[in-house]
Amino acid sequence: MSWQEYTIFLLESIGIYNRDLMLHYYRKIKKFMIWHKNKYGVKFEDIPDVADTKLENQKKVISWRRMARAIEKNDFYMRRLSFGQTKNDDRELLELIHKWDNLLNKNTKTDDKLLQKVIQETCK
Repeated sequence: MSWQEYTIFLLESIGIYNRDLMLHYYRKIKKFMIWHKNKYGVKFEDIPDVADTKLENQKKVISWRRMARAIEKNDFYMRRLSFGQTKNDDRELLELIHKWDNLLNKNTKTDDKLLQKVIQETCK
């Protein structure tokens, strides 16, 4: 399976259980691709499956592996794709917590400290 196929598989798998979360990730990835197209001229079909690991870790190149890893890590704010935390993201996260409290609650396991902080504050 290629990294592109794996990224799509992850999105579709999330969508089975939580369409709202899948659409959130989809919008972020789409914005990420559009930014790279406008800034560097990288078309959708030209996105590499993998790039130099060092450059990926420095967030300097686009790759399907980088997108898949962000989803794997449950990176809600998509910081691995150079996004920051926004008020819209916080509002969307709160809506998801309230709507899907059986899937996203105070016991949710994540390495994302900002996400965990918002969850803990919301689910008191």
